[in-house]
Amino acid sequence: MLNGKTLSYKAYAVCHFLNYLLKETDINFIHECSLKTIRDFLKHLKMQNDEKQYNRDTWLRYRDYVVDFLIHYYTSNRDALPFKYKGEELRTLTIVKDKKHHKKAVISHNSSMHVSAPKTTHKKNRILIEGYLELLLYEAKKYEPDITLGIALGAYAGIREGEIVNICCGSLKTIRKSFGMLSGIEIDLTDKAKYFENWKGKIDPGTIKKNRVQKVYNDFVADISELHDTHIKIMESRGFDTSPDAPLFVNKQGNPMTVQTYSDRVKTLFYERFLPSLKIACEKQGKYVENAAFIETYEVEYPGAHMFRHWFTMYLITKAKLTGGEIMKWRGDSSQESMNDYIHENADLIEKYRESSYTFQSQILEDIY
Repeated sequence: MLNGKTLSYKAYAVCHFLNYLLKETDINFIHECSLKTIRDFLKHLKMQNDEKQYNRDTWLRYRDYVVDFLIHYYTSNRDALPFKYKGEELRTLTIVKDKKHHKKAVISHNSSMHVSAPKTTHKKNRILIEGYLELLLYEAKKYEPDITLGIALGAYAGIREGEIVNICCGSLKTIRKSFGMLSGIEIDLTDKAKYFENWKGKIDPGTIKKNRVQKVYNDFVADISELHDTHIKIMESRGFDTSPDAPLFVNKQGNPMTVQTYSDRVKTLFYERFLPSLKIACEKQGKYVENAAFIETYEVEYPGAHMFRHWFTMYLITKAKLTGGEIMKWRGDSSQESMNDYIHENADLIEKYRESSYTFQSQILEDIY
């Protein structure tokens, strides 16, 4: 299930399209739309009410919402109505074969309708390469133990920052096989946390983008289990509630942590602890030149707490070598189109991740430890 915010965006896009048909065309029924009608709408959609162009990513999402709606409408009514467009004209399927790993995947793309997206004014910096995450977690354990588990959940399960603060103590469940061996960890994100239901604070408490049960990726189950045990012990030592419905992440007063508080603390950790340690380690190892581009970029632009979900995605693509559909499942995405767009837009960065040996990151960590 999608959360209310995502559904409202989809509803907005579809209503925008229907209003366009009513006001700008002579069409009385959706099945009378031709490909030209849809194409004209996508051109019209580029401009907002204030005559400014939509952001590229926003426009692509709205385009996909409308195309998905038209495909579903066609599929449901094609036997009863005389359509001027066909669902298959709005979507293409590509079979990709990976001979090396003997895998085959079907990638679905919504048609561009030969309408280019608005030019992106700026692409956010969300890069956090492999060794950097380990260093950041190392600093978090020393200076921000209250949010270390949250950072790990973002990087090892792809959980968004707004979802992290909605996790209750009883929402994180370990799965064990015979002889009590740990085999997996699941995080229940099927509903908003009860402690936020009647929230009266002025700050947004955070939301779950897609209601689901999210699993920690297999490679990181042991790490999350250890961090979770440590996190609960810290909470208990401070006298905080750890019952099933209590918040897993709390502020210094023991109240539920909001997404703003969580994000602010991650940013402070990043600039006051992680970045200085990275500079010192690079200088000691003689690796500053190799890392200068990343360091300078961080100083100009903060990558945001979403960098951990980005790290998770890059790991699944370059290390786990999963298909687009498998990555979509582990990320908890609502559509494969968004995953395909993500891979396409980050193709150059993906190659850099694949080519990197990460030897200098391991050297940095060895020096610090």
